[in-house]
Amino acid sequence: MSKFLDRLEQISRGAQVALGFGATRPEKVPGMALVGLVTSNYSKGVSAVAKLAPDAALIAAGTGKESVSDLTKSLDSKLPWGVQATSMTQDDIRAYIESGCDLLAFPMEGTPISAVATDEIGRILCIAPGIAEEELRAIMALPIDMLLLSMSGHSGPWTLSELASVGSISRRSGDKYVLVEVAQPPDGKELEALRDIGVHGLVVDVGQVPAEALAELKKGLLDMPRQRPGRRTRRDAIIPGSAFSSAEAPGREDDDEEEDDEE
Repeated sequence: MSKFLDRLEQISRGAQVALGFGATRPEKVPGMALVGLVTSNYSKGVSAVAKLAPDAALIAAGTGKESVSDLTKSLDSKLPWGVQATSMTQDDIRAYIESGCDLLAFPMEGTPISAVATDEIGRILCIAPGIAEEELRAIMALPIDMLLLSMSGHSGPWTLSELASVGSISRRSGDKYVLVEVAQPPDGKELEALRDIGVHGLVVDVGQVPAEALAELKKGLLDMPRQRPGRRTRRDAIIPGSAFSSAEAPGREDDDEEEDDEE
């Protein structure tokens, strides 16, 4: 079982208040998970992740034969880490798992079925904004645990249009967790808006964002106010209306019965 999936479940439940006198104060839980992404200069990136201590680390597989297990030796043994790859073989997948990989992120194209045929790791499908509703509906039937939506092309303050783009995917995500890759950390109100619209975690390239900004983001996630009652959680799946066949007009069946009686 993926440790990162356990962490996401813990975050979705929120801090559990202990009862009784002398009860210990519960661990502070962030409003969303923080995933440190390493895409280049691996040694420096992994060091930045170790200092940040996020909820998980994701290492983009390079074109060379980098040893993932060697890179992750400097990380806390309790920190879940994974690999993001554009293509994989069955041998690659087995090697990642044997190295201690907890997460595997991959695209639809070029990914063997064996990548999603195991529940030993958290399975993350990478998708782009503007994905067709039909394709997204088909994806929901795949054995995956998370969706990773890349919004790395976004810069500046978040707009309602961009928030709606994320929401159009999160509200159709069913029981899948939704992660969003961002190029720069959102601010406090933007964090709340993303959380409230159904985002469960942020993925940030630690090599592209200053350490101070990363630390501020982590603090902002921990300081987020609790979600107001009535907000949708990941288990409150919203099924698009187009997924159902069109209903008959109200009262049609009753009218038919009345006509039969008159005959």
